[in-house]
Amino acid sequence: MSYTYLLAGENLELAESELKGFLKTQGVSTEINRVGRIAETREEPSELKRLALTHEVGKKLFEIEASDLEDFEPDFEPKGSFSVRSEFIGDIDKDKEIVEEILGEKFSGYGNDVDLDSPKTELKAYLTDGKIIVSRIIEDLNRGLFDRRANQERPFSSPISLDPVLARVLVNLSGLSAGGQVLDPFCGTGGILIEAGLCGMGVNGFDVQEDMVEGCITNLEEYGIINHNITQKDISEVIEKDLNKFKGIVTDLPYGNSSKKTGNAVKKFLGILNDFEGTTVFMYDEKEIGDHVADYSVYVHKSLTRYIYVLE
Repeated sequence: MSYTYLLAGENLELAESELKGFLKTQGVSTEINRVGRIAETREEPSELKRLALTHEVGKKLFEIEASDLEDFEPDFEPKGSFSVRSEFIGDIDKDKEIVEEILGEKFSGYGNDVDLDSPKTELKAYLTDGKIIVSRIIEDLNRGLFDRRANQERPFSSPISLDPVLARVLVNLSGLSAGGQVLDPFCGTGGILIEAGLCGMGVNGFDVQEDMVEGCITNLEEYGIINHNITQKDISEVIEKDLNKFKGIVTDLPYGNSSKKTGNAVKKFLGILNDFEGTTVFMYDEKEIGDHVADYSVYVHKSLTRYIYVLE
């Protein structure tokens, strides 16, 4: 059995890497085949709702040449009500509505019927590069849920707080499983730690500003993350003993006016990484820092691009 993932289209390289990091957290193979926005794996992980840059996950039923559609007879018959929807993810000389109509007829049989509003079984046809891939959807990921945790929706906010989708991506890139201890040494309002906590991780944070520490705690508890360790501390106070209690470090480094308030924080941060044995994922506003080159770029707006670094 294969599983398909419809990736978000805005940054496919990052979406695929997030999926690989997520698969690692589930202890399954991270081998992925990708055609356009469709990624395919051989093993099914659990906790699919952790994904941020995937729209939907399905069990693959079959893959055929588009030219064979009319003559193809599937060996799958949905039980009860079902729907068939299609989506272009590549070049194909087929009309979406015609594909849906043909597949609807082929899947129809005794004891089932088409229901586009609330079907028991959702089938999805991906139309790409002369082929049609059909999957039964097992998880429809509502990325709108991240909006409920947006900066302006939290009890305590800051204009530089990281978007929840991007914060979740950083957490998944770390490859840390539920139960692992994660540290954000520049925790700010807690955006990254909220996402880590909702993924079942132990959350730990430092921040040099007292109001940020208090605000971070308030935000974590707003989203039901009661067990946490958030303390006021400057990065220069962090020692090796502090670090190696954690499986990973995930953080958004200070930049702009924020970096001025924290002095030489970035340089100090890079220095302590030499003593850290786990995985580090961080975001910064430059594509090279120290001896490191960014792995991914994220366009924010015309005057700002952020860069993601993954150090293992």
